[in-house]
Amino acid sequence: MIMLIASIFALEGFVILNCSALGSFNTPEIKLPDPQPWPSVACSEIELERLRNAYKSNGIEHEIIAKRIQQADQALKNDLEFPPEGGQHNQWYQCDKCQIALKTVDDTHHVCPKCNTVYSGYPYDNVIYSRKHSRLTNDMYACAWAYAITNENQYAQRVRDTLVGYAERYMSYPYHSANMGKKTDKPSASGGHVFEQTLNEASWMHQVCTAYDLVRKSDVFSESDHRAICDDLLMKVYENIAKHKAGKSNWQTYHNSAFMYIGGVLNKVELIRQALEDKENGFYFQMDVSVLPGGMWYENSWGYHFYTLGAVQQIIETARRLGIDLYSIPQVKEMYMVAMDYQMADGTLPRFGDSTTMRIPGWAYESAYHKWKDPLFLSVLPQSPTWDSILYGRKEFKKDSAKEIEFKSMLKEGAGYAILQSNREKGRSSAVLVFSPFGGFHGHFDKLSFVYYAMNKELGYDPGRAVSQAYRLPIHRDWYRATISHNTVLVDRKSQGESDGTSEFFFANSEISYASAYTGKAYPGILHRRLLILRPSFLIVADVLRATDGKDHIFDWMYHNLGEEISSSAVKKSDKAIEGQGFEYISDQKIGISNDLIRATITTGKDRVEVIVNAEENSAILTGFGAGESILHKAPLIFVTRNGKEARFSAVIEPVIGDNDSQIENISFVDNETGGYLITVQLKDGSEEIYAYDPEKKSRLVKGIKTNSGLLCLRRESSGDYVILSD
Repeated sequence: MIMLIASIFALEGFVILNCSALGSFNTPEIKLPDPQPWPSVACSEIELERLRNAYKSNGIEHEIIAKRIQQADQALKNDLEFPPEGGQHNQWYQCDKCQIALKTVDDTHHVCPKCNTVYSGYPYDNVIYSRKHSRLTNDMYACAWAYAITNENQYAQRVRDTLVGYAERYMSYPYHSANMGKKTDKPSASGGHVFEQTLNEASWMHQVCTAYDLVRKSDVFSESDHRAICDDLLMKVYENIAKHKAGKSNWQTYHNSAFMYIGGVLNKVELIRQALEDKENGFYFQMDVSVLPGGMWYENSWGYHFYTLGAVQQIIETARRLGIDLYSIPQVKEMYMVAMDYQMADGTLPRFGDSTTMRIPGWAYESAYHKWKDPLFLSVLPQSPTWDSILYGRKEFKKDSAKEIEFKSMLKEGAGYAILQSNREKGRSSAVLVFSPFGGFHGHFDKLSFVYYAMNKELGYDPGRAVSQAYRLPIHRDWYRATISHNTVLVDRKSQGESDGTSEFFFANSEISYASAYTGKAYPGILHRRLLILRPSFLIVADVLRATDGKDHIFDWMYHNLGEEISSSAVKKSDKAIEGQGFEYISDQKIGISNDLIRATITTGKDRVEVIVNAEENSAILTGFGAGESILHKAPLIFVTRNGKEARFSAVIEPVIGDNDSQIENISFVDNETGGYLITVQLKDGSEEIYAYDPEKKSRLVKGIKTNSGLLCLRRESSGDYVILSD
């Protein structure tokens, strides 16, 4: 977790930016406060006084501040022992054979929990060095706050010794980078000395500069100490970061944050200008080119959205303490707002791109709530006092405020998502259709995929990335990023290309919500249309694929669902290996051929999910288990394969609670005589639902009803009467 310590004190003479056209700012000259205030970047004088008063008080607020002092007391007991060199990226802390994270035996021995291979030396030991550097920094950070609150020099002395120690070592630590699996590998321009990336060293500056800022008035420092910290540490780190201009990236956002911290604590206005105004790297540029319409960070991953938002918050709050208002930039608030609409039925955010399971991180919203007082932000904030709530002076604590959020179906056309929400007496359900722009290094090849949540749990599953950050390993390329791990259609058993999709139509009312999108870019020569229909008790997925190149292709309809077991009468155990990108990561494969309706049952705890796919001659079926949060975590899957110049799939995914019976009898997908398609779902109570789908929206007759809608939704009751659900 990144501590977001920032000022709320409104300095006179704030620089107000003209945000009418971001990217064409008419920015006034940036000046720093004169004389330089103390503190400058860690917090304001008013905020520091709040922390001090809380420490002098009784009750929970005192306990929170006292805990930080206790951390500092423990830090003083720890040896100030610097690693012999810089750290390495956690991506190296993996077994190359088993592709899973290593376990630490001691500083120089690291074991694979599966094959028991023991690794030693570089780069494995250096991952431990990285953790040690972080512990030293955390100890220093705690001591700096302890000094600022208590004014006891023993804490300042520890901060001084740590900072001077790093100043003495920074340039003598060998320069290295994350790409170096061996010390003899050539380092890249993105490397560092204490850490292996300019990204990490930039992030490090938050704690380093905050610590120095809080103690720099202490008499434990000599003039030579200040010179060493300024010239041999902070400015050397600045020079190392500045040599690597990262442009449109989360890296550059952290670079800019570091420039703000270093410039602020050293009173160097030129660094502040660089952080904000660099035309191809600065903060204004970042907001202009890296934030999608609506506020999503372009990498289309909640993990990296909030990771980057951490740097954004550091920049805007440091600027605020220095008299510059960046909150008036529209994209800033949009970055905070956007996740509110994506909360799924279990309260989590959908796992797109290189993400792991996460909820909206309430700790990131304290300064945003203080600025805008938006009740939505209050709904995700911790509902009891925290360090940050004390710092910002928040007194509003409302239990269960998150329940007041109204969840709505929404089309996020610019970001490329259709969010479908259904509120029913037995619990919410949610689904998201993905047609977003490609997200770069942390984006996935997942166009027209979807996720599904019901029964207060995640069902339709996108694994995101491995928890262990296995970016360099084949499993990341061939499974996590690849199309095969997503709920979409695989063509010719190869991953999609870098592409986006286009929304066709969207509709939502209290009974039904649906969305349709298409792409002709994911696979050259293939036009793929997908329709997602969310009903209170089930989800319908319909696909039409057509080869515009006139060739025959293999089309694999894929669905992954969290659970323990999968069963289907249509398959049997097979030792036959299927060739294709990522198929080697599917275990316990069973295959079959069917001309009939295809059914599979996935157990998830005491509940189950019924997956039913329309009948078509010579459909091949595969069931098995794919990798989840690691190669050891297995998630059930079903693939249905059809060959030719075109393919159609219609499926019902039905959650069933406990021992209740399934509602679905059948699903079919046929041509409508007057144009378009008919998707018919027969229910066991004798009723049926008919979805007349025509992406071209031509005028046609459906059961005697004339329509030109993209989707006409009808329900035939057991009495024979038709009820229009939507038109």
